[in-house]
Formats: sequence, C-alpha cells, structure tokens
Amino acid sequence: MSHQRFMRSLALLLLLGTMFAWSANAQNVVAPGYLTQSSPQTAGTDAPLPSVPEKNLTNFVEVGGSYRQLTNGFGDWSGGYARGVFATGKNIWNAEVNGQHEFGDGGVYLAAGDTYNFSSDWYASLTLGSSVGGFFWPRFRADAFLNRKWNARKQFITTLGYGYYASKDVHRDQSVFIGTIYYFGGPWIVEDGVRFNVSNPGAVFSPAGFVAVTEGRNKHHYVTVNAGFGQEGYQIVGPTTVLTRFPSQIMTITWRQWTGKTWGFNLVGDYYHSPFYERGGGSFGFFKEF
Repeated sequence: MSHQRFMRSLALLLLLGTMFAWSANAQNVVAPGYLTQSSPQTAGTDAPLPSVPEKNLTNFVEVGGSYRQLTNGFGDWSGGYARGVFATGKNIWNAEVNGQHEFGDGGVYLAAGDTYNFSSDWYASLTLGSSVGGFFWPRFRADAFLNRKWNARKQFITTLGYGYYASKDVHRDQSVFIGTIYYFGGPWIVEDGVRFNVSNPGAVFSPAGFVAVTEGRNKHHYVTVNAGFGQEGYQIVGPTTVLTRFPSQIMTITWRQWTGKTWGFNLVGDYYHSPFYERGGGSFGFFKEF
C-alpha cells in the first residue's frame, strides 16, 4: 500500500465522520461521555493502556467496523466490533466482541473485564479474553493493572500492570507495564507508558512504549494523538509463518464526538510501519448511552 492509498483511506474515514457530525450538530445537542478504547489484537508494540474511571464512558454500547490496507502482498484487513460498559457500585464492567479478517483468515475475539475502585486513591482492573478461529487472535489473554491517584486534585495517576498472552502456536508472552497519566487544569491529558515484554520460546526481550496527548472535555469530545514505538518479539502472519525480532512504530488519531443527548461516534485513523510491511486505515463506530 502506497502512502497515497493510505491517505485516501484516512480521508474517506474523516469525510464520513465529518458528514455525520455536521448532520447531528444541526440539532444543536451535545451530550456527556468519556473516552474508551478497544483491546490490542496482537502482542506487539500496541502497549495496553490503563483503564481510568474518569475517561471511561460508562453505561453504553458501541458498534462499528474497520478497514486497513497492507503493503508487500499482505492483503487487507476488515472487521466489525461491539462493546459495552456498565457501572454499578464500585465496579465498572466491560465486554467486547471483535470479528476480524486478517492475513487471509477470519476469527472472533471475545473479552470481558472489571475495574474496581477500592478507594478515592486506588483502583484496579482485570480483563480476560479468548477467541474462536483466526490464527492471529490469542488463544488466551489476561491483563491486570493497579492504579494510584496522587495530589489533592487526584490529577496524577501512576499504573503498574502485568500481561499474559498465549498465541495459537507455541509462542507465549509475559509483560510488565509502567505508565503515568496527568490531567491538566484545562482540556489536556498527557499519558505515557513502557511495557517490558518477554516472548518464549527463546526468551526474546521486546520493550515498547507510547506517548499520548488528549484534548477535550467529557461532555463534548475527545481527540487523542498516540505514538507507539518499540520492538516486537514475534508476529504471526500465517498458519505457519512468523515474523520475529523487529522494530515497529504506530501512530493513531482518535476522535470521539457526542452529537446527540445520549449518542455519538468514534473515529480512528492509524498508520503502522515495520521492516516487513506498512499498514494504514482505521475504524468508525456509533455509541449509545443508557
């Protein structure tokens, strides 16, 4: 895929999102909400981000689709997803179903988790996932995070996490995640994180990190720019084909907009680069609060 084809795909997604926003904004209605994100599909450089209650859109469902183009004969990716979050008491429950067609194969990933608030300063989250079909999906995945809020306004958050990833071949990953989030007085949020990952067999060490900047307010919109970079221990691109030990970089732009009293859209554009192929495209979805 050339840079021109990637830019055309991204422009199409932006055009669809702009048309939807223009149509809905004609009603002059803006609704509350929070930023959400989907589960990374591989154990590569997409370091899992912590779940922060202030940024989670609770009591909602979202459905959408995705499309991405790849270079060097790796084909196109396409799929659809549905996810939801429900808050009750000290718990924030989440669930996701994600069907994808990648590298000539298709499958469905299913995940569910909970974020539990121990106190005004401490909260933790656990997410478990598995899949049906799709050699590229994990056989089993688990991610756990412990978070601590600091300062009088609780605007600084530190995160320690652990992840386990079992692919459908012999590869297994274990990782430790360290990250921070800072909420400024205005509409700005800055996040960063580093994941130290070890892949087996071979005990391959593959660290990766990200930096993200978000602008927006929880009752209007969020725009997030996220840059990820690091090493990948392996990436499965065929039933018997694995790419190993290589650097990669990813840039993602997310626009989440509330365009009605209890609904809105989520638009994502991303670009991925590695020595083996480039990937570009994104996803578009609608959410409804209840």
